[in-house]
Amino acid sequence: MFPMVVANHAARLEGYSISEAVTQPDVLARVLYSAYRFYGYDLVMVFSDTMVEAEAMGAQVLIPEDDDPFLLEPPRVSKLEPANPETDGRMPVILAATRRLKALLEDEVPILTSLKGPFSLASFLRGMDGFLEDLLSDPRRAREFLRLATENQVVYAEAIVKAGGIPFIGDPVASGSLISPEMFREFALPYLAQLVRSVHQRGVKAGLHICGESKSILRDMVATEADFLSIDVMDLGVARCEVGDNPVLMGNVSTGLLLEGKPDQVAAAATECLARGGPRLVLSSSCDVPAGAPKENVKALVEAGRKWEAA
Repeated sequence: MFPMVVANHAARLEGYSISEAVTQPDVLARVLYSAYRFYGYDLVMVFSDTMVEAEAMGAQVLIPEDDDPFLLEPPRVSKLEPANPETDGRMPVILAATRRLKALLEDEVPILTSLKGPFSLASFLRGMDGFLEDLLSDPRRAREFLRLATENQVVYAEAIVKAGGIPFIGDPVASGSLISPEMFREFALPYLAQLVRSVHQRGVKAGLHICGESKSILRDMVATEADFLSIDVMDLGVARCEVGDNPVLMGNVSTGLLLEGKPDQVAAAATECLARGGPRLVLSSSCDVPAGAPKENVKALVEAGRKWEAA
């Protein structure tokens, strides 16, 4: 089980600012390790924010003192070429934190290291509105950004594997809440599948998370051949019926509930997820645990999972 505790929530637990956690590898590793020990879950994810790769490739990103980094709009990209994950931007921060956690944990639990899907990265480089318009009016240009993004992410995924992480691909802009299933199949699926294949060629598994509505693209998510699928807003019983018994699903206690609900409500939601998701389920939050989520709520999710295991 793994509530998706990442940099911002983990930083708040330890009394660090979010900006410290997302820019300093030792701080990022420390807060993620401390959160893992505090809550006692079964995975650790190295994730700071969605802008790491776009920033490394030249996009201008603002990092507030104690909030998540965000892309300046309209996008101002100083170069359009793949980044070097060992030297450019904050990609080295993620890799160094992964190596540090690998040394601390050895083989105690798997370490997932997040990277963006090509569709989302392409949209950050082009600008989301312009990119979505290109899908309709200038698909050739959209594909140029997609090829560039994929090239960058294949190299980054290789670096993640070398650092000891399992690539966990997040592709929020490819959500069914933003694009049609037909657009997903044409512009997201081929590049996601290429990225997943590159990971498999390294002998490592890959995960895939897509935010928002995903029922309309579930079978396409399976077609990427990712080894586990993280589901956001969707009944896990419906998801299991849609994909069959084999795929490993991950999810999907509401992040809104974790932020605003009560521990007993979180426990009930977690138990329902376990009952409806079937045995091949990683109990998790639907997306990243909010920075301000009460500790008691995250504990309730973990404890519900432990009770289910013991039953």
